[in-house]
Order: sequence, then structure tokens, then C-alpha cells
Amino acid sequence: MPTISTGQKTLDVLKINNSEQLVGLIDDATKRIPEIGYFDASPIKRNVYNTLVLTQDPKVGFREPGAFADHESPILKMRTTALKFLDASWEMDTALAQQSDWGKDEALAYQALTHLRSAFFTLAQQIWYGVKNEDDGFRGLYELIGTEAGDERSNQDLHIDVTTLPDASGGTGASTGLSSVFAVSTGLDSIQLAWGSEGQFTEGDITKVRMHNPDNPKNSGAWYYGQELSGWVGLQVTSAHAFGRIHNLSEVNTLNDNMLYDLISRFPGGREPSAFFMSRRSLEQLRRSRIAFHPTGAPVDVPTSLAGIPIIVTDAIANNEETFLS
Repeated sequence: MPTISTGQKTLDVLKINNSEQLVGLIDDATKRIPEIGYFDASPIKRNVYNTLVLTQDPKVGFREPGAFADHESPILKMRTTALKFLDASWEMDTALAQQSDWGKDEALAYQALTHLRSAFFTLAQQIWYGVKNEDDGFRGLYELIGTEAGDERSNQDLHIDVTTLPDASGGTGASTGLSSVFAVSTGLDSIQLAWGSEGQFTEGDITKVRMHNPDNPKNSGAWYYGQELSGWVGLQVTSAHAFGRIHNLSEVNTLNDNMLYDLISRFPGGREPSAFFMSRRSLEQLRRSRIAFHPTGAPVDVPTSLAGIPIIVTDAIANNEETFLS
């Protein structure tokens, strides 16, 4: 069955309880962070809450009148979703702001924009890698990779090590320059972002603060403008079939169509993913794996989908996963 959409994305949720100016800055900051526009989102009252996780669909069917039906209940397990504090607060030297040819207000807005852009990019990385990205962040998809059948985390069959595939070009492959492709769905019954405090992002007043120099015995310092920008956010995953992954991609074992079709085939009927997320390098590997049939000899077009499933490129998926995943 298709996933159940919340009907809202992050910007929709943040518009409820935040200023038009802040939402406009977040919109600008996230234009090149596709995760924010793809994943559904919901406002949440509490910062820690429990959800049910579906690990196996129920079995139902027909029966004759007067006879009993053989039904099997779904297998549901409990999962705690914990939201974490995303801090995009900033400071800026008053001299820099006042001397800018942009004008003070534009300079301060730009400083806020850069911090929001960095914060939401970190959020996108957290979606894929969780505490392997930042210890103080929320659990991401990497933590939810199952290790056994019936695991309430993502079903182990949905995770493919390319070095084990028959068409792996490099056998055991390289040990460096590793990357992944994620196949995901989004909605209430799969994956969504959860925004705490009912989606309210703290937007403090811009004030002047004296920043002291801790390394100077005379306690010298300078005046700065500063503003608090912060909110609570987490990742809610409510199905063991919400995502899959192809990993250990490298310059030796490169991505191709067969790998993606293999991954799609492993999802249960009606639970196929709605998007592939990958790095730019993986997209180029996929393009090069295809044979061009252009009469002019033009190169193969950049792939935008496979089997009707969109391909989304993100800079938040790394090409050096071996340096922080274990």
C-alpha cells in the first residue's frame, strides 16, 4: 500500500508558529538541501514520544458465510523517537556589520542565512548517518539498519553490500572512498521529520553582546551582534520497510542499474520506495554504466529516475563513509 502523507513538509510546519521573515530565510537556506523538501514533517508537542513500528503486514482474506477466516495480525513493535536541539544561533562583529556596503541589516540577515544553511545541512546529514554524524543529534537511518529477521529496524534484506553482488566489478572492492545510495519513502507510516514545540523555532531578538577574550589577562574583547535561532527536531521511522541501502560503492565497485533494480525487488509489494538519494559521484557512475544510442555520439543523458522512482542528488551523502562509519 502507498504510504500515508502528512500533507506537510518542514516549511509548512514552520510557517505555523514562526515569523514570515524567519521562514523566508529558512526557505532560502534549504533550496539546495533536497531532504528538507522531500521528507514529510509534523509538529510535535513533546520532545520524546512513542510510536508503533510495523514489521509485518496483517494477512486477511475471503471466507464463506458461516465459516471462519484465517487472519494474522500485523507485527507491531514500540519505538521511542527523541527530538534533539538544533542550534543555529550566531554572532557577528559590530564593526563588520556596520562597515559593510550591504548595510547593517543585510549583513546581519546574511549571517543568519549562513548559520541556518549550515544547520539544515547538518540536519540532512543526520537523517542518513545519525549519531555517526553528530553525537548530540537524533538517531538517523544508519542506526535503524536491522541485523536479523523480524527486527523492528529496517529489514536486513533491504541492505545490499555491493562487494557481494555477482556483477561487482572490483570483487571485495576498495577500502576508501566509500558511499551509499538510500531508497526511501516518506509519510506517517514510513519516514518523516518531527518538529518539537509544535514547530516553533526560537527566534531571539538581535542584541549587542560584549564578547570577552578569554586568552587575554586584561580581559579585552569586542562588541558583537547576536541572535538565538534554534529548535527541536527528530526523525520518525514507523516501518521496517521504510528504507533500503546500497553500500560500499567506490571508484572500484560503481553503481549501475542492476543494483538499483535489485534493491527495488527486495521491498514488499506495495511498499516500494518513492525516491533514491545518492551523491553526485554515484549519479555519474550510474550515467556512465549506461550505453549511449545517440546517432550523433552524444553522451548518455543524466539519469533522473529509474522504474518511475525519482533520483535525487544530495551533498549530505558522503563519498568517504569509511572515515566515520564502523
